[in-house]
Amino acid sequence: MLINLFLLFLCSNPINAQNAAPTDSIKTEEHPVNFLELGLEYYSPSHWNRQIKTVNINGLVGKEFIRSIGLQIFVGVTITHAWGNTIMVNELLKEEQYETSAIGIGPVILFRLQPLTISNFSFSIDATGGIILYNKSFPPRGDIYNFMLRLGGTITFYIGDNFRINLGLMRMHISNGQGVGAFNPFYEGDGLSLNLSKQF
Repeated sequence: MLINLFLLFLCSNPINAQNAAPTDSIKTEEHPVNFLELGLEYYSPSHWNRQIKTVNINGLVGKEFIRSIGLQIFVGVTITHAWGNTIMVNELLKEEQYETSAIGIGPVILFRLQPLTISNFSFSIDATGGIILYNKSFPPRGDIYNFMLRLGGTITFYIGDNFRINLGLMRMHISNGQGVGAFNPFYEGDGLSLNLSKQF
């Protein structure tokens, strides 16, 4: 009896049925909030006594957490190759140039704030931190590990519904976190980033 009454109610309220359909379709058409991102970065040295160039490859998985301000958080890994030279004071208290080259890998976390979207473009601020393990002490007199910090702004171009390209200007700082001194030969660089993201 109750089932018959329920079916009769549905059939007698076509307006409710019609209103329900668009709501369901809107839910299924919401933009995806998960991301898979691959990126390439190049940094040139920003200090005369740390002439080290760096190339980074990033693989990240992320999610959008606060849509109103475009807050996205990614986790992943960075593979890095750095090469060049540093100028430091040797045991005789004279400046000496040291050639250096190293390869490293480590986990990273990226915070992206994307508050502005205009048509198929978005503008964002990216902040990335991670710890990198190198195949040797790097830079010279340093350790086999360093903290890698990156900050910059990006422009995003949307390609269709699921893909986007990010172009960015970045600043990078490499340091072993042991303070200021010869035991922490940090270096910094300014660079460009190119990322391809897939939304799912």
